[in-house]
Amino acid sequence: MIQWEPLNMLMEEAMPPRFSFFIKLMTFTTLISTIPLLCLGMYAFFQSTSTVQNKVNEANVFILQQSQSRVEQILKLIDQVSGRYADTPFVANAIAKRLEIEDFQDIDSLVKGLLGVQTYELGVKDVELHSRNDWYIKDGGFYFGTAVAKEAASLNSAYNSRWVPNVDQAFAGIKLVKTIPSTAAEPKGYLTVRVSNTELAKLLTGGFSTRETMVVDDKMNIIIHSNAVRIGQSVLAEPWSKELQATGSTQGYINSTSMGIPYSVSYNQSRYNNWIYVSVIPIEEARKESASIGWATLTACLLLLLFTALLSYWGSMRMSFPMRRLMEFTMRHSKLSIGGGAEAKDEWQWIGSQFASLHQSKEQLENQMKIQSGQLIDYFMLKLFQGELYRSELEEKASQFQLPVWRRYAVLVLQIDTLEQTRYKASEQDLLLFAINNIAAELIPPPQRIHAMLVGNYQVTLVGSSEEDHRALLGELSSLAESVQRAVDEFLGLKASIGISRPYELMYATPQALLEAKEALQYRIRLGEKAILHLDDLLPQQASRHYYPHHLVSELTQAIALLDKERACELLQQIIQEVIRVETDPNLYRMSFAMLLTDLARVMYDMGDTGELFSQEHRNEYEQLFSLKTTQEVEGWFKTQIIHPMIELTRKRHDSSGKSISRSVMDLIHDNYDSDLTLDHCAMRMNYSTHYIRRMFRKETGMNFSDYLAGFRHDMAKSWLSGTEMKITEVAERLQYTNEQNFIRHFRKLEGMTPGQYREQKVKEQ
Repeated sequence: MIQWEPLNMLMEEAMPPRFSFFIKLMTFTTLISTIPLLCLGMYAFFQSTSTVQNKVNEANVFILQQSQSRVEQILKLIDQVSGRYADTPFVANAIAKRLEIEDFQDIDSLVKGLLGVQTYELGVKDVELHSRNDWYIKDGGFYFGTAVAKEAASLNSAYNSRWVPNVDQAFAGIKLVKTIPSTAAEPKGYLTVRVSNTELAKLLTGGFSTRETMVVDDKMNIIIHSNAVRIGQSVLAEPWSKELQATGSTQGYINSTSMGIPYSVSYNQSRYNNWIYVSVIPIEEARKESASIGWATLTACLLLLLFTALLSYWGSMRMSFPMRRLMEFTMRHSKLSIGGGAEAKDEWQWIGSQFASLHQSKEQLENQMKIQSGQLIDYFMLKLFQGELYRSELEEKASQFQLPVWRRYAVLVLQIDTLEQTRYKASEQDLLLFAINNIAAELIPPPQRIHAMLVGNYQVTLVGSSEEDHRALLGELSSLAESVQRAVDEFLGLKASIGISRPYELMYATPQALLEAKEALQYRIRLGEKAILHLDDLLPQQASRHYYPHHLVSELTQAIALLDKERACELLQQIIQEVIRVETDPNLYRMSFAMLLTDLARVMYDMGDTGELFSQEHRNEYEQLFSLKTTQEVEGWFKTQIIHPMIELTRKRHDSSGKSISRSVMDLIHDNYDSDLTLDHCAMRMNYSTHYIRRMFRKETGMNFSDYLAGFRHDMAKSWLSGTEMKITEVAERLQYTNEQNFIRHFRKLEGMTPGQYREQKVKEQ
């Protein structure tokens, strides 16, 4: 312990004063937070009264606009509903004639129409229909006579459609008057719709905090008011009414005084009917709110000052404590960097000296990392394959890692064809690719193998060659690919395909070569598994064209409908062979297979599929199809995932619904072949239309009804001729031939001999 005491004393002398950085930090943070906060609080305190007053006025105008929008929306909706009713030809014709009691059906239709206009949800109280032909409808009843005064006032005051005040002892509100017809110079009648002031006042004051809200017309008479007593009164006596008329603006707010009390009046003039929406609020309330906001702001500022002081103290402690710990840690494990025992001014100076030492350590570490450059080469090659290197950077790195220089380069991309029917699982694919990468690295020795690595689901190898002859170079690359492919099959038992890019001279073209090799792998869909694919040998000689065997697809759907699994599988194989037969872009092959999947899905939809096969809960069938690599996988997938399930589903539906249409028709033929049986008779007995029976029988059997009936009768004729002693005349008569000669002629056409010759031949054979 004695030998460490001089060093510890030297360390303590060199350390900066305790808490020096903490004190500086706390002082700075306190000042930088206090001064702006005080200025902001003072500004907010003195500006709150005027600012809040303006905001309150603007808010009142906004709320007034919302209230106006609600009211006008209801009025427009009522106007539209009543207009549609009044403009109907039936109402226009009825209003123009004199109705009698005998016209009760027309009267009932008019009353029902009025009930449709009288929507209580919109606040409509009652609807009346008046005609100048001495009748009117009111409260659901039909009356004779004319309310002369009401008619004159309505027809003279309403141009076509107009909202007017309506004030009487029994009702307070507004009413809509619409002339019928609306375009006639002399209307034959009119429709009135009355809306209660109570309902409109609810819409006008909904969410409104003012003392008084109202709606006045262009003559400054109150139309709508929260107090029904004031409806119809004039506001010209109010001091603010003259100022309102003198503003010349359609919306805004003004300050006025009534009986010594200042008020803020917000107003907004409607373009719909020139009504003015007015709200009146005492200014004193806004000022009280402004004062309370000002005091609240001052209180908040004081609290924030206290909080920032505490936060500055806490934050400074937290920020300086790790720095102090770091400084003490470096003092215990580092050499003293300030020579001569000089005292550091603060913690920053001490840590700066440690950074200088760290920089020296960094340079030493970089020298050591040059020895371990394997991982750096992997990272460099990954960036090269992905095309993330500039030409200058590529040349610099290639020189740094001493990559071999060749006359030609090429990229070999290997991918596992399938893991099905192998001992491996899909989750082991990454480990298998790692093993394949090791195999490729061993079989292609450096310097010909520039680098081998994994990129996604591919094993990628960059190779070089000094061969100048193109054909010889392709043979060399194919030989390398075959050796890797055989080793993968021998040691891992896997089928793998390898795509080979076009040879290139500049390493800068490596990203494009990788894409070419991947593109070559796509041609496995035509060439099958365990393929070695050169892109130049695979590209079609002419422009890509698309071929789709519609006739084979039609036969495939018929085989599925007839539950012929063997035939369906044969047709599927023919379809795939026909598609692949045309040399074209692999994407067009996938397009053809997608069209086949779409046609099969359409067949299931036409058969009434409800999602049992093509369900949204399963992985998208098109994604599965596009992920397949070879035609064998495509054929197996269509069989197991689509065709076999479709056949089973069709069989289940046939079993659940009884015999199919064609089977039922066949049974009728088998039972009634010796009668005058027609397709019409079959349709009548099966309760189907003749056209439907003909189409379904043709679709399910591939032949016409008459052909099948004739063929069955011919089979029965051969059976009777070879197994019975029936005369040819009896056979012809029983099989519904008009005469014996027609039967003999038809039999000779099919069998190449007469019925008698056929019977003699069968007797000899027996």
